[in-house]
Amino acid sequence: MEKDLRYVELFEIYQGLLTDRQRELFRSHYYYDLSLSEIAEPDGNTRQNVYMAIKKVKTKLDEYENLLKIHSKNQKLKQVAENLNGTSENVAKEILDIIRE
Repeated sequence: MEKDLRYVELFEIYQGLLTDRQRELFRSHYYYDLSLSEIAEPDGNTRQNVYMAIKKVKTKLDEYENLLKIHSKNQKLKQVAENLNGTSENVAKEILDIIRE
């Protein structure tokens, strides 16, 4: 479950780098909780093809994160902001606002 959440977070960051079809497949499976069969049927596709396509999207998301590290930097900034929360509320709020943009 935690791994799935990570992919959703990566998707939120890097979806603009994916094709329309890749975005559609990922959203169908992760956002709308459709099974592989439910995604495959309307297009006359197979479960296996859908599985492989979603797996490819996840691989791409991992590649983008390994290169750009936006997600990990956001996580670190969030942790710093939370640690600062009691010390300097304005700075912490500002960092959290930037992360949420």
